[in-house]
Amino acid sequence: MAAAVSRHAWYLWVSPYLAGVSPHPRHLIPLADPEETRARVVIGHNVGFDRARVQEERQLRRAPTAYVDTMSLHVASGGLCSRQRGFWLRYSRAKRENDTEYLQLNAETGRFFDVSSLNSLREVARLYCGIDMSKERRNVFVDGTLAEVRARFGELADYCATDVDVTRRVLCRVFPAFRAKCPHPASFAGILLMLEGFLPVDSSWPAYVDRCERMFAELTESVASRLRRLADDALSAPNPQDDPWLRNLDWTVEPQKLTKPRFKADGSYAKNGEPRPFTRQLLPGFPKWYRDLWSPQLGRIHVTVRSRIAPYLLKLKWLGYPLYHSAQHGWTFRVPRADYERAIHDASSPLPAFGTMTMLRFVSDPDASDYEPGPAADFDGVYFK
Repeated sequence: MAAAVSRHAWYLWVSPYLAGVSPHPRHLIPLADPEETRARVVIGHNVGFDRARVQEERQLRRAPTAYVDTMSLHVASGGLCSRQRGFWLRYSRAKRENDTEYLQLNAETGRFFDVSSLNSLREVARLYCGIDMSKERRNVFVDGTLAEVRARFGELADYCATDVDVTRRVLCRVFPAFRAKCPHPASFAGILLMLEGFLPVDSSWPAYVDRCERMFAELTESVASRLRRLADDALSAPNPQDDPWLRNLDWTVEPQKLTKPRFKADGSYAKNGEPRPFTRQLLPGFPKWYRDLWSPQLGRIHVTVRSRIAPYLLKLKWLGYPLYHSAQHGWTFRVPRADYERAIHDASSPLPAFGTMTMLRFVSDPDASDYEPGPAADFDGVYFK
């Protein structure tokens, strides 16, 4: 079922399958008269989900309909990036549980999270309208049976209508916020155009998807295999501490552990009492960074382009200088102090303008929680974000 509202009336569409007049469960929603030529606007939250189920959108002859997505409007005016999501969830939980200690420690961060939210209609409605929505009834559509949907028809129709009403209220708040943040007409036009795309397909589409998935898997494995070879090559590096990338890895080697020996009274070994290597010790004699990559399930190391070690194995650079990952600052790059001094004092130097960048500082106290021994003891290099 689907609900909608206009300035003049409420509408409720019921699938012929749910109504019991069709044996087929797949039906599209007829949103307008096929002969209709009047332009119209359809507004929804994550409206692309709804558009995929509209009958007119499956026709090559396009209906004069524009779609406005309140979720897109929110993302542009009060949304979060993927790296902020975890912090927002933690901050929101602290507010619900009245964790005053956490809220006080993160008061500055909270000022930002108080004006942003996740993208779901539930969170957006809470942010802009102060509405607390219950999405419990939605589970009936996901996990319930056809008989259960029919038995709770009125309740579920009310749920759909409530979603529509909340979306309308959100629109009244988020659209002015979007216009304030993105006043140029091209911004709103861009949202409309992004929601108009469609891709006609035929019966060969599943085969095309399978080929793409297979090629993606092959290329992914090819890259992973190359990274594994680079990791194995790094093991045999003659002087890893002289390599600007490999020296950032933990080369601590765990020695072979042996069982405790057992002796006879005369001091000789008892039967089977000789020290023996531990059978369950993980890769004795290998450096820690390599042991951390080991996957018992695969029986080999597991490394991908997302692995923290990948930029070191690939010897990546920024502005021609090797990358370094700082626990405090994230990915940085190291510049030899001689290059830095030359760039600062020689305006004609072809080196980057380090004087316009902020040099990173690292604590020198080994007892400090944010102490990083590598850069703290690196007197010949400086680091930039």
